[in-house]
Amino acid sequence: MKILIVSGGKTPSKELLMEQVKDSSLILGADRGCQVLIENGIFPNYIMGDFDSIDEEAYKKLRDLKIEMIEFNPEKDFTDSELAFEKAIELGATEIVLLGFTGTRLDHVLANLGLLDKALALGIKCEILDDNNRIFLVDKDTILKGKKGQTISFNFYNTVVEKFNIRGAKYPLVDYRFDGFTGRTVSNEFIDGDISITFKSGKILVFYTND
Repeated sequence: MKILIVSGGKTPSKELLMEQVKDSSLILGADRGCQVLIENGIFPNYIMGDFDSIDEEAYKKLRDLKIEMIEFNPEKDFTDSELAFEKAIELGATEIVLLGFTGTRLDHVLANLGLLDKALALGIKCEILDDNNRIFLVDKDTILKGKKGQTISFNFYNTVVEKFNIRGAKYPLVDYRFDGFTGRTVSNEFIDGDISITFKSGKILVFYTND
C-alpha cells in the first residue's frame, strides 16, 4: 500500500503533487503540508501536527472538514514529519513517498534522511521527492535507470562503504571507499543505458537531481 505524506518543507508543484496523489492509497498531511493539500483541493485521510506553521483560517477549515485530526503539543521529542512517517508505518504502508521533506531547514532535511534508513530496515520502499530531487537509500547492489544526460549523485550514509563501484555512467568508479561525505561522487550522468552500483558494505544515498 502506497502512502503519501505531505509535510511543511519545500512546497511541491501542483503537477508533482497530483502525480503522487493519483496512485496513493492514503494521504497524510503533516502540519503546513495539510494547508498545501487543502489549497490544492486534496482532502487527506489524516491530518497531524502541532499546527504551528499554518494560518488560522486554514486551521479552522481543516477542523470543519472533520478529517481525522491528530494534534501534538509543540514541545515534543519528534518532528511532525517523523510522527506522520510513524503513522504511515502503523497503517501498513509498503511504500511511502515524502513530499515537503526538503527545504531551507537543513537540520530537518538531515533528520528526514534518517526516515529513509528506518524504512529500509523495515523493508518499506521510501523516497523523498521535490521538483528538483529524488532521494532514496540502498543497502545492496542496484541497477539504476535514467535518461541520457540525467544527473545522478551518490554519497555514503552513516557507515563506511567498502569497494563502491559505478559502471555504465559517464564517470565510472572502481573500489572506492566512503568513510565520510564527499564531492567525489556528485554530479555523475547517465549515458546510453542503465547505471549499476555495487559495494561490499554500508548504505548508499542515491540522488536523481535537476536544476
